[in-house]
Amino acid sequence: MAFFQVVEKDSYATDWALVRYHDASVSRYNTELEAIEVAKKYVTDQNVNNALAAGEKQAAAEVYIMLGGKVFLGVLDGKDWFMLDRHKKEVTEKNYYELEGKGEVAVRPIPGT
Repeated sequence: MAFFQVVEKDSYATDWALVRYHDASVSRYNTELEAIEVAKKYVTDQNVNNALAAGEKQAAAEVYIMLGGKVFLGVLDGKDWFMLDRHKKEVTEKNYYELEGKGEVAVRPIPGT
């Protein structure tokens, strides 16, 4: 049985590290789904739970996670919120220019478990 962990990196040039987050203090999860839920909450806390207006939140987002092939930025107004390009289409590429300088969060199996 594999265990899972929530990791992040600041840029393409850095290594993955465990998130340092109060709700992710457990460093391993029994299922991938459990770890994804913690990762989604972490991304939401970083990007949504601030005083910015909804229209400013995308540009100010600090981290993202790829979910279902799309760039997830958090849960906004009770719904999963994905990054939109200038044509209002969901972003599906990690190399999209607005992601430059943003941290990436991921869920991965713990090696050796």
